[in-house]
Amino acid sequence: MVPLLALSLLLPVIALAGCSKKQEQVDPKQTLDQSAAAMKALKSFHVTYDVQRPSSAKPLPGLDIVGITGDVAGEGEMKATIDVLQDGVPIKLEFVASGPLQYLQNPTTNKWQSFPAAFSPVGQLNLNAGAIDVLERIANPTYVGKEDVGGTPTYHFKGSVKGEDIAKIVAALSATGTYNGDIWIGVDDHLVRRIRVEGAVAQGEDPKTVRTVELSKFNEPVTITPPVTSPPSSPTTSPPTT
Repeated sequence: MVPLLALSLLLPVIALAGCSKKQEQVDPKQTLDQSAAAMKALKSFHVTYDVQRPSSAKPLPGLDIVGITGDVAGEGEMKATIDVLQDGVPIKLEFVASGPLQYLQNPTTNKWQSFPAAFSPVGQLNLNAGAIDVLERIANPTYVGKEDVGGTPTYHFKGSVKGEDIAKIVAALSATGTYNGDIWIGVDDHLVRRIRVEGAVAQGEDPKTVRTVELSKFNEPVTITPPVTSPPSSPTTSPPTT
């Protein structure tokens, strides 16, 4: 039996622990709104995008974006290296988005080709606008708890996201339906650190596919200059000739 004196000393500690647990509850909508405002004020950030599929998944036909590493600045301006599978064959593409045009460097000739964003082979990528869309439109958000992401304390939320709201993030023009999503938001600055989306966004894709976007290096200096190239190419959905 616990001595009465020891029990009397423990009771305040137990009560304090109960209060602390209640204080950890976070209002999902308020935090998501604060995050959307913080993201809109950003001048730049670094981004990585990764697609993970089961080892048994079949390669998708055509151009399949499986990874992006780069920097975003201004109103969706971006420079990045894009990892794609062209009918299952891995290819690296250098990419720049500036104004109404996107630019892709031919990996064989090293020459740049330009495309109107609406007809770009890699889709209308805009990771800044895409992240804000998710923040503002995620349905039924629930607070999971505090977690560390890259050394930063974050709030973890779960919710459902419509395909059209994640299309700019997952680089898929055909994303439809509703997907399960997770988002991690910095405790101190309300900036998005990670977005995770589960499900197939392309026809024939494995439903266990997971796409993850990681954001970092907020407001570090980034210069994005459109490469010298010929006039915009004709509307097409084909990748640069390799």
